[in-house]
Amino acid sequence: MENKLEFLKSKGFDIEMGLSYLGDENMYIEILTDFKNNFVNQMNEIKEKFEGKDWPNYVILVHALKSNCKTLGIMSLADLAYNHEMKGKENDIDYINQHVGELFNKANEIYAIIDAFFKM
Repeated sequence: MENKLEFLKSKGFDIEMGLSYLGDENMYIEILTDFKNNFVNQMNEIKEKFEGKDWPNYVILVHALKSNCKTLGIMSLADLAYNHEMKGKENDIDYINQHVGELFNKANEIYAIIDAFFKM
């Protein structure tokens, strides 16, 4: 198990942070599994709210993404989601429009890492 977690560390995941929230490696893997299984739907919902210009619900969904990522130590995506959350609360739609591609590109990158992890 530890060698597999080293793979995630090598990809920028803060495993220690995740373990500090979740307690042990088994719980971490269980929550990561749930995260992966729901990730595509979660990102599709965010995309739907973005495309529909439903900013209040967009903010709620990127907040949830941020929280889920932070719990697992996926700080690169958590930080991007946090920026979108804060800019959404400030009604800075220009920022969201300019950086939504970055959010989705990072999400795709993270999903690919997690997918590779579970295929190990």
